[in-house]
Amino acid sequence: MTADQLRFRDQRLTAWHFSAGEVLVRCPRCGECARVVVVPGAGAELREPRRLACGQCGYVRGQTGQTRYGPAPSGTVCDPYLQEPLWLQGDCGGNVLWAYNEAHLDYLEAFVVARLREKVVVGEGEWRRRMTMVAKLPAWLKAAKNRERVLRGIERMQATLQP
Repeated sequence: MTADQLRFRDQRLTAWHFSAGEVLVRCPRCGECARVVVVPGAGAELREPRRLACGQCGYVRGQTGQTRYGPAPSGTVCDPYLQEPLWLQGDCGGNVLWAYNEAHLDYLEAFVVARLREKVVVGEGEWRRRMTMVAKLPAWLKAAKNRERVLRGIERMQATLQP
C-alpha cells in the first residue's frame, strides 16, 4: 500500500456530485443493471430531467416526479430521480452499504482504506459548501473496526460491475 493510499483528503464533494451524471439502478423489467442519465440536450444540473435506460432488455422510462434524496419508504436505497433501487447496494453487517455509480464506490473505497483521513479546512473568504458526503457518512462506515467488512462489501459491489 502506497503512502497516497494510506491518506484520504476530503475533496468537499456532496452526494449530488456522484448522482449528477449516471446512477446505476436495478431495471424494473429484467432486474439487470440499468442507467439513469440526464436526458440528452439537458444540462447536468440537479433538477434536469432524467431517463432510465436498460442495455439488457431495452426498457426506457422518463422521470415523472421530483428529485428526492433519502431512503425510500421500503428501506431500500433508491436513486433520487426515478426512485428505482440502486444496483450498488448490499448488506454490510446489518447496515446498507450503497453507491450511486463506480466513481462513488471508488471514492468510498479510498476513504475506507485510508489510515489517515484529512478534512479540508475552508479558509477565510473561500466559498463554503454544505456538509460534504464524507462528513455525512454513518459512524459504522467510518469506524476502523469495520474497515475490512466494508471493504469486502465494496469488493462484492465492484464484482457486479461489467468490465
